[in-house]
Amino acid sequence: MRYGMFQLDSDESPVVVRARAHTTATTSAFVKRSRVRRRHAPSNPRGAGSDLCFARDVIGTPFRILPVMPPRQAISSPYAKVDWYRELVTKANLALDPLSSDKLSTARSSAANSFVMPIQREMEEVQRFLDNLTISTPQAPSPGPRAATSAEDLDTEITAALKQVSDMRDEHEKKLLQIKQEKEERARQIEERKAQEKKAKEEAERKKKEDEQAKLNAAVPKRATVLPTTTPAPVKHTGSSISNSSTAAAKEWASKYRTMYTYLMNDIAPSVKNNKAMKDYCFKQRGVIVRSFGQLKDSQEFVSRISDTVIQIIAGSPAGVEQWILNLVAKAIVKQAEKEVSVAHHAAFPLAAAAVLVMQRFPLLADMLLVRLVKKCPYIIPEYAVRKQGQSAEEYLRSIGYKEKEEDELETDIIYVERMAGIVALFSAIVQTTDASGVANAQKRPLPISFGWTWLARMVNLRPRAISPLLVHTFLSIAGPSMAAAYGRQFGKLLDVLAGEWINEIKDSKDPVAVAATSNLCGFIDDYRKTGKFKECAGRVIRRR
Repeated sequence: MRYGMFQLDSDESPVVVRARAHTTATTSAFVKRSRVRRRHAPSNPRGAGSDLCFARDVIGTPFRILPVMPPRQAISSPYAKVDWYRELVTKANLALDPLSSDKLSTARSSAANSFVMPIQREMEEVQRFLDNLTISTPQAPSPGPRAATSAEDLDTEITAALKQVSDMRDEHEKKLLQIKQEKEERARQIEERKAQEKKAKEEAERKKKEDEQAKLNAAVPKRATVLPTTTPAPVKHTGSSISNSSTAAAKEWASKYRTMYTYLMNDIAPSVKNNKAMKDYCFKQRGVIVRSFGQLKDSQEFVSRISDTVIQIIAGSPAGVEQWILNLVAKAIVKQAEKEVSVAHHAAFPLAAAAVLVMQRFPLLADMLLVRLVKKCPYIIPEYAVRKQGQSAEEYLRSIGYKEKEEDELETDIIYVERMAGIVALFSAIVQTTDASGVANAQKRPLPISFGWTWLARMVNLRPRAISPLLVHTFLSIAGPSMAAAYGRQFGKLLDVLAGEWINEIKDSKDPVAVAATSNLCGFIDDYRKTGKFKECAGRVIRRR
């Protein structure tokens, strides 16, 4: 019996035939893989053309093997294809004939159980599934209540829906507004807290500065009232009033600033130098301060820029460093006067203007500046030091302000005189510099014009030295116009005393510096007596740009 392309035995059922067909397809796949394996095999004991047997041995199939397609031959007609199948089946059956019928039956039963039973179970499950499956025909939707709704009801529903959307939007906007208000409230609270912290910090710093100032004031003697008022008392001068030494008031005034210098060096300086962070900060700021004053020019723009830079440095100083920074500022101002003003007196005006702007913001700078002026130039007091018994010439020269150059060699007399004149020029420019309102002797200024009156009156009461005419001439050439405007007739009387007995005390000196300075001073006073005006020093009015 034939079933398709397979030869059936009389006792085989169609299910067995399906199993054998499955086995044949599997065998064909193994035939293809066996060719690859056989190419790499060292020998072929079965000989060429035994691909089917090799595949049967590999899978152990118990059926007669029926190949599906020829492996390599090209079949041109259907008859040749049938003959080729018949030939291969005959060869396979001949190879299986030696096996006993019992083994074949057992193998076939095992194959049937292995291949047929799962197929039968699958068919039964499919049948049960089909039996239980019910297909329902979809029905047309029945007209609901919305179909019967009128146009008015539809409009009402739409209006209600729109109102609901509007309410939701309003609710959303309210929530957004609430969130924004809460955020603004938190920001306001943060700003208030920061402002309170800043205020507390400033209050603590202010209190600390007040404590330091109180300690500084306690370290110096009580200040005597040595400065005259804007309108001084008439000058009473006699021949016996000229003294060889400073007055007690002048000495007390100088002692105050010398004590402040000692306090700075013994108390403030160690605390700064022993703190590396503070030391590095001060060192860095000192360089900025020195360079700033070195860049000054005869221009209001430069003066404002330099003063603002210095003010920012002082204002931004950490707690406990401000006094030392003010000391560094005063030191830089005096150093600039020694370096530049000593050779060009007109350079004192922009330097003094910048110093006054900083002093108006930080009045303590005036005291620090006077500390440096008294230390560098004893003629600011004024005071003429007397050589003590047993004191060497070099020690005496150092005591009156001579500086060392190199290898313990002191500077020359000419350089010393020029440097002292430069410091006096700075002092004169500061006391005559007007404030923002244009009033030169405004009492609110730390160093008003009254300081100039006191200095000149004290100089007249001292017996002059060789350097004295040069210093007085320097002062009058810079601050003379402001002194005349502030004191009027009293200043004229003071000049009369100066041009009289005081000049007579020095006019016989043989010192070349004294001779030249005395001649210039007498000519300067004579011009004022003739014209009633002082010849202003060049650069007294600072250019705008």
